[in-house]
Amino acid sequence: MLNQRQLEIFLAMCEEAGQFITASRFSKVQSVSLRTIQNDLKAVRLYADEQEGIQFESVVPKGSRICVTDADAFSSLRDDLLRQFSNTATSAQSERVGEIVRLLMKQHRAISMYDVETQIFVSRSTLFSDLKKVDVLLARYNLELMRSASKLFIDGTEINRRRCISEEKLMLDTASDTASGNGSSETIRQIKDILVRTFVEFKHTISEVSLNNAILYLYVALRRMEDWFFIEEQELQLPVRVKDSDAHDPEYEISSAVFKAIGREFLIRVPQTEIEYFALYMKGKGNYTSESVITPQINDLVLNGLREIRNHCDVDLTDDVNLRISLGLHLTPLVVRIRYNMQLDNHLSNYIRQTYPQGYDMATYFAAYLQRELGQKVKDEEIAFLAIHLYKALTDLQAATGTRRVLVISSLRRSENILLRQTLYSWFRDQIAELWFSTPEDMNQELLDHYDTYVTTEKGQFYDMGLAVYINPFPGKQDYLNLKLALDGFENAKDMISIFDPSLFRCIDRAANRETVLKNLCDVCSNKFSLSGLTDAVMQREEMGSTYLGNRIAAAHPHTPISPNTFIGVGILTQPMNWDEDGNQVQLVLLVHIGKNNPRAFQIWNYLSRIVGDESFVGKLCMDPTYDHFIRLVEAAISEQ
Repeated sequence: MLNQRQLEIFLAMCEEAGQFITASRFSKVQSVSLRTIQNDLKAVRLYADEQEGIQFESVVPKGSRICVTDADAFSSLRDDLLRQFSNTATSAQSERVGEIVRLLMKQHRAISMYDVETQIFVSRSTLFSDLKKVDVLLARYNLELMRSASKLFIDGTEINRRRCISEEKLMLDTASDTASGNGSSETIRQIKDILVRTFVEFKHTISEVSLNNAILYLYVALRRMEDWFFIEEQELQLPVRVKDSDAHDPEYEISSAVFKAIGREFLIRVPQTEIEYFALYMKGKGNYTSESVITPQINDLVLNGLREIRNHCDVDLTDDVNLRISLGLHLTPLVVRIRYNMQLDNHLSNYIRQTYPQGYDMATYFAAYLQRELGQKVKDEEIAFLAIHLYKALTDLQAATGTRRVLVISSLRRSENILLRQTLYSWFRDQIAELWFSTPEDMNQELLDHYDTYVTTEKGQFYDMGLAVYINPFPGKQDYLNLKLALDGFENAKDMISIFDPSLFRCIDRAANRETVLKNLCDVCSNKFSLSGLTDAVMQREEMGSTYLGNRIAAAHPHTPISPNTFIGVGILTQPMNWDEDGNQVQLVLLVHIGKNNPRAFQIWNYLSRIVGDESFVGKLCMDPTYDHFIRLVEAAISEQ
């Protein structure tokens, strides 16, 4: 594959397809020797020969050019290469020094200078010049460049190597990573989902900045472990190992859960030292803090820049974690360049503006905000780099199929609702088109008219009046079921079966009367969901009339909902019993509770009618009165009809 400089050369030739460009022109633009450019052009020719729709030609002394033989194939290739370019050109270490350090960091033993020259595509004299800068860079992280007459190696601890990789932004994708489908975007999303899920499970609060930095920390750790680089025990320097401590350590438990999930997701074995160091990292006791990559100041610049785009372009990208991380990494060096008048040239800025006009327009508003904050003009070339990030996020947003507009009514500050926000996106990214948080005090008629699904984290005014579905600020499985019902209702048999819970299934032996059976089921459900008043509400409904449905099945339920949760308790009696004054015999009792403010959950009754209509259902269940058998019968009854 092509490196970043070769990509720039190839894309420049694509931009001027059919026109000859001399090697000396590329040499001046790239600030490298003519020999280096000649080697680059050889690589470009080999790459072009493998592609469809183009032909590479060289004519002395005119130079080289790209000829288009198939316009559609050429357009597709050009767009793909520009996406690759976006992942290399916008890195803070896109220059050769960064490429050299990135290459050396992957070596378990010394690598020959010839191999470095070949892979970086530079001459020996250029390499010697660059190695002086490599020495300076590595020294900042207590690392040393070891060299002999012909070989190179980076010496130092793995912790310091990761500090260098993180802070110098060396974790960004190469073009080959992107082209092969192994880029960081999907991996970062997977790590984010694991972290959010674990933090919610442990009710561990975290700020947006700390979450983004933890994602980057784990991304670097994962990539290093995949290359067989691990933190050694002697690097931890602990008087007592965390795993050997008798004290309760929530950070260690969270770290263990996170790496257990990462190990399953990425099929990698994680050593104990990695678990312990991430626990130290969360405590702020590691060799570099959780604020070391993206600072709160950079996070605010990114967030407010995206808000500027939302205000002017009516496109909301503020919740796109991948975009915010990539922009945060990009802005860290960009702010320095802007302040000290060191902004980069981008030879493809005109091409980017013409190819991605909407992305460039959005980037202009983002840059305008930066200009106001930093007091310096952002060059068009730098705006083009921003446009690539924004265009990719925009295409991802437009590819989403969700149609529901969800409003969360909550007194939680933005720094407190980050886990809830990301959990909702993780659960329902295909259903949600728009997600917005509002405090109860800021609610107005305009918000009520714009959104179609309402959720709240507090059982206050909007819950009591029947407007919003309640959700825990640290949502769990039951919250997911409640929200899924609110968004979609029941789409299939699987959705219906998910309502049943083995902990709410009971075999009841020799019950004295109906009241005893109902109290048994109400107690089980009340303990599960921490409810009060369920038994009274159910008995109040029983006094109004029989809940017998037919075929030895009764479906008791409270007079009015007392909880936001939707659930069904199941009681199978060893012997039939009289259920009402009419002498109807019942052997299967369902305790049905429809969650408050969740009208779509009433579809439950449609599915239950199919169970009640099956004359053989109870008889089959009595032959094997277990939860698993019950679920199989429910699935069969629903599927058949």
